[in-house]
Amino acid sequence: MLFGYAGKILWVDLTRAEFREEPTEQYLEWIGGRGLGSFLLFTHQAHNDDSPEGEFVIIAAGPLVATGVPLGTRTAVITRNRLSRGISYSNVGGDFGNRLKMAGYDALVLHGASQTPVYLLLQDSKAKLLDASSLRGLMISELRQVLGETYGSAPLSFLGIGPAGEREAAISCLIADRAHAAGWGGSGAIFGAKRLKAIVALGDQLIPVFDEARLRDKIQQLDWRINTSEAVAALIRGGTHGMAGAGGFNGLVPTGVKNLQDEYLSAEESAPIKEEIFRQWETARAGCLGCGVRCLHLYDMDSSKYERLISEGMHANSVRGLASNWGVNDPQDLLLAHTLCNEYGLDVDGVSASIAFAFECGERGILPKEQKGGVHLRWGDGRSAAKLVRQIGEGVGLGRLLSQGVFEAAQEIGGDSQQLAMTVKRVGINEQGLRSHRAWALGVMTSTRGGGHLGGSPQTENRRISSEVGQRIFGNPGAGDPGTYRGKGRIVAWTEGLKSIVDSLGVCYFVYGWYDLSIGSPHELAELLYLSTGKRMTGEDLHRWGLGCHTLERYFSHLHAGYSREDDRLPERFFESEVLRGPYRGAHLDHEEVERMLDEYYTYLGWDTQTGLPTEETLKGLQLI
Repeated sequence: MLFGYAGKILWVDLTRAEFREEPTEQYLEWIGGRGLGSFLLFTHQAHNDDSPEGEFVIIAAGPLVATGVPLGTRTAVITRNRLSRGISYSNVGGDFGNRLKMAGYDALVLHGASQTPVYLLLQDSKAKLLDASSLRGLMISELRQVLGETYGSAPLSFLGIGPAGEREAAISCLIADRAHAAGWGGSGAIFGAKRLKAIVALGDQLIPVFDEARLRDKIQQLDWRINTSEAVAALIRGGTHGMAGAGGFNGLVPTGVKNLQDEYLSAEESAPIKEEIFRQWETARAGCLGCGVRCLHLYDMDSSKYERLISEGMHANSVRGLASNWGVNDPQDLLLAHTLCNEYGLDVDGVSASIAFAFECGERGILPKEQKGGVHLRWGDGRSAAKLVRQIGEGVGLGRLLSQGVFEAAQEIGGDSQQLAMTVKRVGINEQGLRSHRAWALGVMTSTRGGGHLGGSPQTENRRISSEVGQRIFGNPGAGDPGTYRGKGRIVAWTEGLKSIVDSLGVCYFVYGWYDLSIGSPHELAELLYLSTGKRMTGEDLHRWGLGCHTLERYFSHLHAGYSREDDRLPERFFESEVLRGPYRGAHLDHEEVERMLDEYYTYLGWDTQTGLPTEETLKGLQLI
């Protein structure tokens, strides 16, 4: 018996409407989730085939999903990045991973393209492609309602696209259930090109585990530690909105301001978009299946400015990306923009970067301030920002251009606009602390998927870990000091290994190893892997495996998009301009120090410091060449 897994991988040929199954057992070396998905993409994605038929999408749940392990609910979505052409990996919450495995499958490999709109139904270890003509054009909430009515009280979860994905907006994404976004990489556009509206999983099959008694004891220990964690208590109190949005609880968390021209809002400026302001509209808290943290918020706002808004979510990325990065401080504008991203199926980070870019182009006279549809390109105009989100979702007006991402928009506009496009590897960034927090910045610039902190950027600096903890875990007493460069390359590389493990096992990064370093060490994750599956690995071996997963993704991005050391860069804005106000006033990046961090980062990973690429010895050790 195969423990911890459903036991099958389903290959779906959308062109021929054909299915085939493979045993998961033959891929156990790659564990599951992100690791399995990245390996399958590396193995099967052709280099120069940009056709909808030739694009592969892998959706995989790890071996801890649906086993009862706390917060073991995550699903990996792996594909080639529509924006960067390198790797794209997303780790999405909600219930989909549970239902996928409980419907009989550990992973799906999608290829080909349907001639007509379809959706994929998974139930009782069987798959069907069903007509989705009536689902075309539906917003995410409408799709959820129709599927709920169709399948009644069945244990259902879905992963689908809104109108933006159907129109192949490069900054569109997949949405699980209602508001869990598989952001980055334009996965929504790839589904749209394949005419695949959604995947619906109905399942309640139990997943067997290797040592049920000991795993049950371990789960009880984890529950106690999670419930007594100071970091988790903060997540429970205010979600990531409270912890990291608009300065966080302590006012020290930096935020992107006006297309990342600055990193600070005063207490007075941030007050209107603080988490507590939104409590007047909060009806409940929400989370993934069985999660006690419930970091999402359910809102019902009878708006004085807009129509009634019913929404879910509001993570820190929305607060930063759809408010401070646009100079917007009206909470009703913020909630509307956030809701529209959910409904159209748009990646918040891509939307943030594109609209902030457009606003700055308008302010600097590169684009006309007055645009079609009553859009005014000026900082703080929340109504215009919301109109632009709609235009992006519908592919009209200026939104048509912005929907292809900030890099492509700047290429089309030309001239000085390209200096205002805040991108890493052609992917627009919606970030915090890039001048002031050195490890955080390095994690963003080296990300294999093109910007974004959910990879190598650690929370050590934001959490201000003590010098004692920094010394004990990283051998670096300055690990929690955001202003130091020393040793940060090693910390970022180490964090990449941990994040690869977490994404591959299918547990929540917020709790396991990111916000609280005492929960989810490589040793503890190896123990959970053993109790669930019987696979023995030491913590050191598992972490080394995680670094290998990261290396595979780097190599994929080099092979498909040509990325190397010269692409591990942030825009010059973060070197040439300083933080203007607040506790990090005067901070900016230094080129020589960053180069030293990069050397340290590559060395730790076994990559060549000159090219930033895995050495031949490293690739042979991973059997990639």
